[in-house]
Amino acid sequence: MHFEIPVNEPAKLSGFYEQLFNWKLTKMSNPSGQTDYWMISHKDAGPNETMGGLYKRTMGEIGLINYFSVANIDQSLAKASSLGANIIKGKQEIPNMGYFAILQDPDNNTFALFQAKGM
Repeated sequence: MHFEIPVNEPAKLSGFYEQLFNWKLTKMSNPSGQTDYWMISHKDAGPNETMGGLYKRTMGEIGLINYFSVANIDQSLAKASSLGANIIKGKQEIPNMGYFAILQDPDNNTFALFQAKGM
């Protein structure tokens, strides 16, 4: 599982979470310049051992978004939809990482699906 925290001031809030939870936040390089994004990991974690992310709020997002890993995002989107979920943001590629989609369950709780590349 992976979570994301949308914030207005990522640089300021990254320091807040580092101090509060003793997390390590690492700003990712973003050639597209579309959003500021910091990967969150435990203080002693290795380079690819992340547990979440913090990013600049762009669409009025409120609250955390939990990402659930799936083996096949297309099948999972179809199944979620058939069970009554609303697809908020369809399948999107994260270069060199995988794919994600954002949904709402039948009770309007927002969550996301993630499929790593190579799966």
